[in-house]
Amino acid sequence: MKSTTDFDEITVFGARGHSLMILRGLEEYWRGRVRVRALIDEIENGFVHPGLGVPVISSAARLRDHAALPVLLTVSNPGLRRRVAGGLREEGATLATACCPDLPHVDPDVQFGPGSITMPWTRLGPAVRIGACAMILSSSIGHDVEIGDFSTLAIESALAGHVKIGESVNIAPRGAVMNGSRRRVMEIGDGAEIGGGAVVIGKVAAGARMIGNPAMPIRDWVRLRRLLRNETGSEAL
Repeated sequence: MKSTTDFDEITVFGARGHSLMILRGLEEYWRGRVRVRALIDEIENGFVHPGLGVPVISSAARLRDHAALPVLLTVSNPGLRRRVAGGLREEGATLATACCPDLPHVDPDVQFGPGSITMPWTRLGPAVRIGACAMILSSSIGHDVEIGDFSTLAIESALAGHVKIGESVNIAPRGAVMNGSRRRVMEIGDGAEIGGGAVVIGKVAAGARMIGNPAMPIRDWVRLRRLLRNETGSEAL
């Protein structure tokens, strides 16, 4: 996968609200240094974006008119982002890696994966490794943390220390993963989903869907609600 952290012009794969939020956030760091030449949208294209004043184009038009420019991949869903990245790789595209390594709250030994996005407000501790095409919108990432390829960490999520996030994991807003240890790393398996406001205090299996505080699989949450409802006779639970 070709990628670069050195760019002053880019195209952006994504033209909806989530992509615009990311661009506005990154502009806090870029301060006009980076110019967006076009937005790529396979569903609706062929017009000028009303907010940014740049053309919204198809992938075919990108390949024809802007093939030499790096592509910033702002798709939020991990599975879709993986598929789009695969298509861009086949086209020979170079992915833009958006990171802010010189900010004072970013440890100097953080490793940013190719095509990843890390927002300028994210605090990054020592020994953090971010995978390819991962999207980090979190408020903070602790120390000794590994984040797998194509994972998404949403706004106001947080990871403590000694945490390993698998590939294509999705952590929703305000989701939190508590501390592991050097001997017992807190692991979140590939493809797991951590719901909004969930607090993870133990290992999460691959593909699990977790909600609540403390976080538990959705099926266990449903059973617990049913049990409490039966015991109290309340429909409000």
